[in-house]
Formats: sequence, structure tokens, C-alpha cells
Amino acid sequence: MEDLRATADLLNTVFAHDPPMGVSHLAWYYHQNPTGRAAIGQAHDEGRLVGNYALVPLRFRSATGPAIVLGLGVDLSVHPAARGSGAYRRTVEDSYRVGTEAGLDGILGVANAESAPRMVETMGWRMLPLFASRLLVATPGRHGFAAHPVNRSLLDSNTIQQMLPQEVPVSVNGHGATWDSDHLRWRLGRPGAKYVVHERDDVLLVSTTTTVRRLRVAVLLKVLPRRVQTDPIPSGPLAAALATHHCTPLVLHWGANPSVRFRRISIPHRLQPSPLVLVVHPFADNGVPRFDPGALSITGFEFLDFDAY
Repeated sequence: MEDLRATADLLNTVFAHDPPMGVSHLAWYYHQNPTGRAAIGQAHDEGRLVGNYALVPLRFRSATGPAIVLGLGVDLSVHPAARGSGAYRRTVEDSYRVGTEAGLDGILGVANAESAPRMVETMGWRMLPLFASRLLVATPGRHGFAAHPVNRSLLDSNTIQQMLPQEVPVSVNGHGATWDSDHLRWRLGRPGAKYVVHERDDVLLVSTTTTVRRLRVAVLLKVLPRRVQTDPIPSGPLAAALATHHCTPLVLHWGANPSVRFRRISIPHRLQPSPLVLVVHPFADNGVPRFDPGALSITGFEFLDFDAY
């Protein structure tokens, strides 16, 4: 089994996490996911860990095709002393080996605008269309949401099961990340995170806050419909629920969710986050890819589907 202390030390060296990342965070992320344990690609030099790439399994479902399980690529890191030694490629290629052995269909990476071209040009991955970052326009009013700050009592009770008694319906177009109560409870249990669940009879929202240029901003992390939607849910009431609870008029969202009709305003350039890029790589059986990356369309993916917050 991988040495989580050595992994934490590597990640803290490379990324200078403040506060430092602890073993408890890695144990949660790598080992406790109900979909399965992470497949960890690593590189070592003279017995020392110098490279790490974790593939956290996420299941994507489509109403018109087979489900696939992709390893969400996180914590790609190479020790500064090993850069230029081939450790980067050895780490990524080792993740191919362990990911294939773990039964994953491929890798989904969330990269910034600088690293994505390297994955595409040197490793042969495919870049997916960009998702939008948006500031949502709030519709005045309370709109019937009850807010539940996430704490240990909430996670240890059966409340999450009552909120989400069955898997979230999927879109008829493309693949969306799947969510049920077990996955939601695990994701909300991220050590050190501060989340709020906003509940209405037809939908759940998950939110947090952040600060952008000294401005406090509410972040809509995930929209989880509780039943099949005949028409998309307007985003105005969703934004109003977050703005009211977090006492800020600014509500940020990134990603795609076919259950929502987003009404947005343009984000000033100085406030725009660095673009996030999705890249994919299929694993193969006897040279035959497990899915066609050129035909893959991710239509349901938001902040809570990866580790931005």
C-alpha cells in the first residue's frame, strides 16, 4: 500500500499547501470514496518517492449509452529535485498501469491552461470543450430553500439518505457524473471544508464561499435534481438562496448541468479565474480503447465533482 505520509510530504513540497496537507485528507480522498479506492501512479528514485498521480474513480452515466468509470486525475506532482529526469512521464505511465489493473476505463484530468497542452501534445490526450465560469443573476425572494450547514452530526445521521434517496437522474445527452447519498456523504466529509446543503422539494444545492480580490463570493458547487426535470430549473432562485444565506450578492458557478437554465452576467476580466480544461485518456484492452474519446461528451460536471473546493 502507498505511503500516505511520503505522499503528503511530496505534495506539500511541490504545492506549498497552507495549511500543509495531512494524511487524513489523503486517506479520505484516496481510500474512502464509495466508488472505489484511488489508483496511484508513482515514481521512485533510489527508494524516495519523486512522483505521484492519483486516479480517483468517478462513474459517468448516460441515458443513451453504457456507463464508464473514469479516474479523476489529481495531485500530479514531481519532486523539484527529479525534474528533467523523466519522473513526470514515469509517474503518468505508472498511473496507466495501476488504473487499468483497477478496472478504470480511462482518466479524466482537470488541468489549467498551462498544463493541458502538455498532456495533449506529449501524452496524446484529448482536450474537451471548455466549460464556462459565470456569475449568476439572483431572482429576488426566498424561493423555499432550507439551509443545512454540513457538520459531523449531519453526516453521521440518515439525513443525507433522506435528502437523496435515489441516484440523481441523468441527462439524455452526453455523460454526467453520477451522484447518490453515499457519494454525497463522502464528498461532503472532506476534511477542513465548509459546505452548506440547500434543500427544496425538487433540488439540492451544495455551496461554499471564497474570496476574490477581497470580495466575498458564494460558490454554487453542485446542483442535484431530486426527480426527473421536464424543464430546466431556472438559476435565478438558486442564486438567490445562496446570496441570502451567505450574505453576498455574488454567486459563482463553473461547469455544466443540463438540469439548470443558467442566467448569468459577464465576469470582469480581473475577476476571472484561470481557465479550467478537461482532458481525457482512454485505457485499452489489447490495443482497443475502452471508450472513444472523440465521441465522449461530458454534459454534467461541476466544482463538487473534483477537488477545487
